[in-house]
Parts: sequence; structure tokens; C-alpha cells
Amino acid sequence: MKSNPKILIIAGSDPSGGAGIQADIKTATAHKVYASAAITCLTAQNTQKVFNVFNSPTEFLRQQIEVVLEDIEFDAVKIGMLGTTEIIDCVADVLAQKAKKVPLILDTVMVATSGDLLLRENAVEVLKSRLLKGAYIVTPNIDEAQVLAQMPIKNFAEMKLAATAIKSLGAKNVLIKGGHLNFADGKIHSILLDEKNQFHRISNKKIGTKNLHGTGCTLASAIACNVAKKMELVAAVRKANAYVALAVKRSSEVGKGSLVLGHFGKN
Repeated sequence: MKSNPKILIIAGSDPSGGAGIQADIKTATAHKVYASAAITCLTAQNTQKVFNVFNSPTEFLRQQIEVVLEDIEFDAVKIGMLGTTEIIDCVADVLAQKAKKVPLILDTVMVATSGDLLLRENAVEVLKSRLLKGAYIVTPNIDEAQVLAQMPIKNFAEMKLAATAIKSLGAKNVLIKGGHLNFADGKIHSILLDEKNQFHRISNKKIGTKNLHGTGCTLASAIACNVAKKMELVAAVRKANAYVALAVKRSSEVGKGSLVLGHFGKN
């Protein structure tokens, strides 16, 4: 019996459905990839704001991850919101023990679209040393890349410098998303630095001006799906970026805050 590619998602839950585990599973389903999920934290949030966060007890989180890894052979692991040093250490320990050879797609979730802090400041160094080091690809946005690279990023040249700095921390590939910058040509430009130290510009037309909920989660999960399908990395990132651009075109206003992506439809 033929089996679909399988990914394990380790991330937080968004009850509004626009980001987090909910967006990750929608993305995997749209890519015809089987998704398992271990929940790092429960959030009380909507399209406007994160109101509260309840972190999974680490022993229970460990058990969530262990039992699925003992049962299912995954083709990729995607990590999203982690929140605390304890959760980062827990996830890193389990993956090192039971999924060391599985490609890790790390979305360095630090701040929500609404501006709410999703990663405690003292956890950044632990994230660098425990999960970023050795990750197959890390996918920070401009704000997150500035924190990881410890430098300001105002243009494409500085994106390249930051990608090099982040890669030096131990990630095999680095994708810095440029959606938070305004480029003269009106497009969105991201930069991919691959394991051969070659740069690739990933671009698409900017669509609309309203805030969007869940683009980072969706992009990292789409990359994970393509990696799980054994796609070459540059092609995996380009195809994932095109999927998100199309999902943005299909976005809708479900609440009073940010728009949410349209994950389904003809790709």
C-alpha cells in the first residue's frame, strides 16, 4: 500500500485557525502530506491579539513527541512556536534521541503578527544552540533575523550578511523572509543561503497592504512538505513561496483583525 509523505509538526495551537498547528495541518493537507502534531502550547488568541498562553508541561510534551516517533517514520519535522527554554530543551532532547536523521525545518517564531511576544527573550540563545544548530533550514522573518544575526537589516545586501551570520550558527540552509521590508520595485524579496554557500533570491509580487495571519507558519510547513517529498531544497522553497503567494491571493476576512490565508484551492 502506497504511503503519503509524512511530517511531524511541533508547534502551538491557534484557536482562531489562522496560524500555528491549525495552519500547519491545513498546509500539509493541501500538499497531500500526512501531518502528525505535538502541541507545545495552547494560546487564547483571535485574528486581533494573543490574550494568553498556556505552555504544555514538558514531560507531557516529551511524551507526545516520543510516542509518535516510536510509531511513525517521518520524512521531515517542522517546528514552530516553542515559547520557553524548558520547551526548547525538551524538544531538542527528544529529537536528538529519536529523530536525529530527519530533516528539521525550524520556523523561529518570536513575535505574532499582532506584535505579541511568543518567545521569551532569555530563550533565544537556547534556541540558537539547541535547535538552530544542525537544522536543515531555518526560516526567520526580518525581525527574527535581526535578533539571530544581532544586526539591523534594512536592505537586500544586509539580508545577505545576516543570512551568512545565521548560517555560521550551525544551520545548513537559511531563508530570510523579506515581507517586512519595502523594496523599490514593489515586490517581496527573500534570500536563501544554501549549504553550498550560494545565494538565491526568492521573489513574488506584493499583494495588498493589510496584515496577514499565519504566513510564516504556512511557508515553513509548505517547505517541510516539499522536503518530505524529497524535493531539492531551492525548488522546495520556491514552490512553497509560490503556494503562500497564492494563499495570500485567496485570503479572507474571517474576523475583525488580520486576514487569514486561503490554504485550499487549485495550486
